[in-house]
Amino acid sequence: MAVEEAFRRQGLGEAVNSMRTRSRSDGTVLSVMHASLPYLGRAGLKCYLSSPQGTKFLVVLFDLKDATPLAVMGADMLGRYRTGAASAVATKHLYRRSSARLALFGAGRQAITQVQALQTVLRIEEVRVWSPNHSHRTAFASRLNEEGIKASPADSPGAASANAEVGSTITSASSPFLGDRDVAPLSHANVCGGNNSRHSELAPDAIASFESIFVDDLSQGRIEYGDLLKAASAGKFSWGNALELGSVVAGKASPKGRTLFKSGGVALEDVAVASLLYDKAARDGTIRPGEFSFS
Repeated sequence: MAVEEAFRRQGLGEAVNSMRTRSRSDGTVLSVMHASLPYLGRAGLKCYLSSPQGTKFLVVLFDLKDATPLAVMGADMLGRYRTGAASAVATKHLYRRSSARLALFGAGRQAITQVQALQTVLRIEEVRVWSPNHSHRTAFASRLNEEGIKASPADSPGAASANAEVGSTITSASSPFLGDRDVAPLSHANVCGGNNSRHSELAPDAIASFESIFVDDLSQGRIEYGDLLKAASAGKFSWGNALELGSVVAGKASPKGRTLFKSGGVALEDVAVASLLYDKAARDGTIRPGEFSFS
């Protein structure tokens, strides 16, 4: 898969990922992140503006050979799928088993792509869904059942994780809702909600309960990943013990014990997926190479 190969190349030192930067003004935030993937012959950037009226996402894709701008793509759905794909890559390389019961924390727009992506690397035996909104978790569980995935809503985070082997968090929580007892059953956790220092889904004691902790980008994590920053401040976690996921995908490191992957979203994922979509559109005749594509 495109995202897996991007992480492998990052681990081999064959891809350049530049962390997100933000410009804040008058209630708006412009976020920009970029990456160069020489193995694809592509480079690109993702930018998005958040305002009280919502957030709009764009990816700009370039040809490295001659600096040709290849495409400008809408990147809302792209972002949802690449976030799910990152969880799938982490689960494949860190959990390393063929089946699991899944605890899903969050029932918003990105929840479905977590399940869909994890299905490509796991036989999901059952999904227990928790959301602070009762109607949201009930509706989402019903949707999964309609799609042939055994699922049920959970009344608490602990009830969702009971008997589960894998968990994925995909919420906008600013205060942790998972403690060490809640995550104790999990062999592997994907922590995907929030990409700034104010957001946090796992309490410091929950972070401390995992033997191996991986991130998508260490430089970005030290600034943005609230769960890990709060755990480090509480003396429950050391950045010196964290590794990038790419190191495992490239075969340079091995996970030990219970594993956690903190995903904040990185540009190399966006450029890899945008390049995949561009090539597919060119093959299908949807676009003509060398011309901008707006979607």
